[in-house]
Amino acid sequence: MILAPLPLTALEITTLEAACARGPHPRMRRRAQAVLGHHRGASISSLATLFGVQYNTLSQWLRNWRRHGLAGLAEAGRSGRPTKLPSAVKKK
Repeated sequence: MILAPLPLTALEITTLEAACARGPHPRMRRRAQAVLGHHRGASISSLATLFGVQYNTLSQWLRNWRRHGLAGLAEAGRSGRPTKLPSAVKKK
């Protein structure tokens, strides 16, 4: 459990700010914002409420950041039926 604000280096802050602005997926951008918010002193509870997720979910985002860096915030594959749309239609 991570209670104290995450100490981040200047490079990590720059990396997270870039991910917030230009991350490849909206959920990754959200996770990066949460990590930065915790670094800046926001509690896990308040961030969970702000982002509309459970306390444990936000804690997991922070653990993933600590263990894997930016890769830990990336969007993973999702289960479910694959799309049937042809790739030409998806690009539109």
